[in-house]
Amino acid sequence: MDDRKPFPVKPLLVFVAVIAAVRFSLFLPPAPFFSPSLLAAALFLYAPLPRYWRRGFPAWARVTDPGGSVAFFALLAGAGGVAFFLFVRLPLPPAISPYHGTVPLTAAMAAHQLLLVALPEEVFFRGYMYDAFEEAGREPVVPVALLFAIGHFVIAPSAFRLLTFFPALLLGWGRRRSGNVYVPAALHFLYNLFPSLIGGSP
Repeated sequence: MDDRKPFPVKPLLVFVAVIAAVRFSLFLPPAPFFSPSLLAAALFLYAPLPRYWRRGFPAWARVTDPGGSVAFFALLAGAGGVAFFLFVRLPLPPAISPYHGTVPLTAAMAAHQLLLVALPEEVFFRGYMYDAFEEAGREPVVPVALLFAIGHFVIAPSAFRLLTFFPALLLGWGRRRSGNVYVPAALHFLYNLFPSLIGGSP
């Protein structure tokens, strides 16, 4: 007997609306206190609020096993680092492997990646969207990773952006094993710094 609940249509519509708004913002003229990245961070953080306002503090905002979370973070950080190192050294066309040399790491860049990219995106994808699929009785890691890649592609179309599906699988496993979004958020932040920490192709 199939005990699955209805497909999570409403969260998918929220996803479409958020991605469409971010994409549209790219065509707006520059403004002193506005940027597409700031809008994206705000939408990813606050679009899930109505769901949890009614239900209370989400379970993924709690850390129930700190030691296990740290251990699994270390495992997935190492796996991601090895995968990135091998990927950038493959003889791939620039459209798929755009990293060349080392990207200088600055405090401003690190803050941007943490506060405007990694944390908001993980709250939305590995928090809100993950919950939506799981509560509907569906395996959440793969569909959320697919939505993550589609969102990246729609906002900035390129073949390379579709490849975000693969690290998103690791982020989803981080959420599954830890039960919180802090592990995938920390991994997301670290993965985005690999062009600086590991470097691109020679």
